Amino acid sequence: MNNPKDKITTTQASIAIASTLVGMGIITIPRTVGVVVNTPDVWISVLLGGLISFLFGYIVVTLSKKFPDKTFFQYSYDITGRYLGFIFNIIVIVYFILFSSFEVRILGEITKSYLLDKTPIELIMIFFLSVGVYLVVGGINPIVRICQVYFPIICLLFFSVMFISLEHFEINNIRPVLGKGILPVIRGVKVTALIYTGFEIIFILLPFMKNSDKALKATMIGISIPLLFYLTSSIIGIGVLTIEESINVTYPLMAIVSEFEFPGGFIERFEVFFSIIWVLALYTSFVVSYYCASFGLSKTFKKDINFFIYALLPIIYIIGIFPENLDIVFKLGDLFADFGLFVAGLMPILLLLIIYIKGVVYEKK
Repeated sequence: MNNPKDKITTTQASIAIASTLVGMGIITIPRTVGVVVNTPDVWISVLLGGLISFLFGYIVVTLSKKFPDKTFFQYSYDITGRYLGFIFNIIVIVYFILFSSFEVRILGEITKSYLLDKTPIELIMIFFLSVGVYLVVGGINPIVRICQVYFPIICLLFFSVMFISLEHFEINNIRPVLGKGILPVIRGVKVTALIYTGFEIIFILLPFMKNSDKALKATMIGISIPLLFYLTSSIIGIGVLTIEESINVTYPLMAIVSEFEFPGGFIERFEVFFSIIWVLALYTSFVVSYYCASFGLSKTFKKDINFFIYALLPIIYIIGIFPENLDIVFKLGDLFADFGLFVAGLMPILLLLIIYIKGVVYEKK
């Protein structure tokens, strides 16, 4: 998006949204939601969380379509004025900075755990940040093209793994349905907020779509695919491991994959191969959020985006490396989920109310 003439298709927008949503949640969701729900009904919380995301996605698109030629960082001023608009911009920018910091930390953790166990996590994070800069400087088109290449591979591998896992699936592990009532499920819905964060990038993507009238379609598809991922992961994860085991392992999906055995020892440690692909999924999510933060700063402060791309490097690194251990990272992730609910849900509703009260009408120049 460095070049205003850059345009992306509806398919590219859908894949970009899906790539941003499909991240850490796939391999951790049976544990993160399971700890709160503590019943086999994790999949119901995941489903309800997805349905709420559809609603929020609709609201975000409705807001953005009222200013089809502007990004959030531009029309926020039209709605609320100079000072409040600036505050809203900073809120969204901080959100994307935290998003990218969280993703790059998880990238480092997974890479260290399964690929480079003797390499300091600091060096791993610096590597991904450096590679991220190279892609982000190129603008939105290189980013969505990378998503287009990697995402089908991620889909193929993920559902292949889930299919293989069916051999060990026990239907009784996901029974009884609503055995402890609906309240545990409702508590679990809030936890799913983190795994569905990402569709709000449509705040920025919409004016750069070749056909912005299809922004809602792109957003719904972009949410639907991760919803299918998360439903499958939660059902298979608990069906194979049980709810008790799922909440006691850091990465439930990796625990399943590590048990795979292939005839003749074709692949001795399949989780290593799988983790490489998952690093790619996290990487695409990271670069999208990194770009959105840089783009927001460039629009808010009216300076070249490249300046902010490089300026954000140490900030993202410091925030990402700050938590002392993975447990703290996950706890901060829960707080970040609350932040995401505000940015993707409450804030768009508030801005729409202001539009209707003030009667703000966008006039295309």
